[in-house]
Amino acid sequence: MLKHTIVSGNHLLRPAKPTRWICTDEPVTCRRCHIEWLDGDPALSIECPGCGAEAGYPCQRPQGGNERVCFQRDRQAIRNGLLMPCEGLSWDGRHDKRLMMTSHPHPHAIPILSGAPVSRFTA
Repeated sequence: MLKHTIVSGNHLLRPAKPTRWICTDEPVTCRRCHIEWLDGDPALSIECPGCGAEAGYPCQRPQGGNERVCFQRDRQAIRNGLLMPCEGLSWDGRHDKRLMMTSHPHPHAIPILSGAPVSRFTA
């Protein structure tokens, strides 16, 4: 899960340290229609056809920032009957359901690489 970075010149590859932690089975709420999933985002229960993230793991972005699910994963979750299209103000029917990141590890949290700041509203 951890990525490697190249340091210039003849230096060896060093694993990059995770900068944030995410718990994929914590409650998540759509910011458009306000539906809440108490066991976490249902789309995360399947493998992502977009970025290849395994079931139970957040989507991965090459540039960092793992707080959103790839649109392919949301679409597949709708096709599988895990999600209904969002009835909020959404042109594409996708729910706006962000994962909460923390700056410190806690039980069941998954380390991720992310350049996104931790929300000031997290506990």
